[in-house]
Amino acid sequence: MQDQFAEIIAYAKGIVRYKWVVIICAWVVSIAGWAYVYKMPDQYESMAKVHVDTRTMLRPLLRGLALQTDVRGLVAVMKKLMFTQQNMLKVAELAGMEGDYDTDKGRYAIASKLKSGLHISGGRGEIFSITYHAENPVMAQKVVQAVLTVFSEQAQQSTLNDVDSAQRFIEDQIREYEQRLRNAEKARENFKRANIGMLPGQGESLVNKMQTLKAELEKQKLMLVELSSRRKVLQEQLDEALESDDEWGLTGLSDDASEEESRIAALEQRKEELLFNYTEKHPLVVAIDARIKQLREKISEEAADADDAPDLTAMSNPFVQSIKASINQVDAERASIKARIKNYEQELEAADEQFNTRLAIETEMQNLNRDYSTIRANYLKLVERKEQASMSEKVDDQASALKFKIADPANLPLKPSAPNRPLLYSAVFFAGIVIGVGIALVLTFIKPVFISTRSLRSVTGLPVLGSVSVFLTEKALRQRQLNNLAFYTIGFLLVIGYSGVMVSDLMS
Repeated sequence: MQDQFAEIIAYAKGIVRYKWVVIICAWVVSIAGWAYVYKMPDQYESMAKVHVDTRTMLRPLLRGLALQTDVRGLVAVMKKLMFTQQNMLKVAELAGMEGDYDTDKGRYAIASKLKSGLHISGGRGEIFSITYHAENPVMAQKVVQAVLTVFSEQAQQSTLNDVDSAQRFIEDQIREYEQRLRNAEKARENFKRANIGMLPGQGESLVNKMQTLKAELEKQKLMLVELSSRRKVLQEQLDEALESDDEWGLTGLSDDASEEESRIAALEQRKEELLFNYTEKHPLVVAIDARIKQLREKISEEAADADDAPDLTAMSNPFVQSIKASINQVDAERASIKARIKNYEQELEAADEQFNTRLAIETEMQNLNRDYSTIRANYLKLVERKEQASMSEKVDDQASALKFKIADPANLPLKPSAPNRPLLYSAVFFAGIVIGVGIALVLTFIKPVFISTRSLRSVTGLPVLGSVSVFLTEKALRQRQLNNLAFYTIGFLLVIGYSGVMVSDLMS
């Protein structure tokens, strides 16, 4: 902290060494700046305030029925209407501004000059301010009056044109949406007609049907597994009986024929049971008939082959015959269950296809309904807006939608509003001092000197044994005093000059 403070002291002493540079720069900058500020032309500001009356009594009554004027948006409207070249030239003509109105370059220069000095602000509380800066106070007042005249005419005309264009646009949109609404209704009608019976809410529930079919299919498959296990056990029992040493005899072709006859008898019995509940065309009945036909063809083939074969004695054991009968019955039941499983699988596949079709139809129906709802909602909104626009137009026919009242007319400025010379004089004065100090600081960096033993030791890194003080003679001391007196006198004269400039401006 002490090193930083010592460094600041060193810079300050360096600036003091070049104090004459500071005072000379301050004098030069101040005199030049004061002369420039003094020669700056005076600018006069004329202002007018406009009150926009929006019929506050009708506003609550017509809320939601008629369109309301956006008062806060009038600033943008005013700029859009007023700051065009055509309107600027019209304002210039009404104000009597001099210029070249015959060439494009001259008209552009007139419009640019007006735009640079014209300002429109406000909007809160329905109060707008129009200001214009000019070197001539009379011209500033005339320009503001001309702006009031042109704005009042253009704003009313723009309001009427906006109402007409808005109504035409809404009517065109209503006709377009009406046609789109008819097309959407026709599309929904054709889609319903083409997919009758498959629409949401029509017919039985496919989900319940598919669940029932799946449950029945699993049940039949389980029964088929059980019958297969039962047949396997019966077949093992039959093989054990045939492989035993008992004198039961071996079955030949006649035994095979009796076995096939037993199967046919079991199948016919199963067919009679099914015919109590189903018709001849039922899949199970058709499957049993096909099986009976196959067995009879097999018996016929075996009988033809038996003419050349030796006669064999049929098995006469009742236990073996009962096992064979049980096997035949199991085979018949398995055939029935397989036919039933195949039928359930076909029905389930058909139901799945129908379910996918219903989903696609439902999705398409939702898309059609969504498009129809969107178009219908937009159509109703447009019809409502049309009624609001019509009512707004009727209200505007009875009384102007916006009434412009001049709350404060354009004033004739007696004193210039710009430039603010006291502020500029002060800024020039302090700027001269700051520039002088800056130049002195730069010279301190360019031509550094050691002002203390501490700074010498810190820069060189060598030990300092001591210091020798300067002894001034009486003549040198008197010369230093005269130099300081001259510096203070010149600085005091600078302050006197600044005070004189400020007083002269205030008194003028």
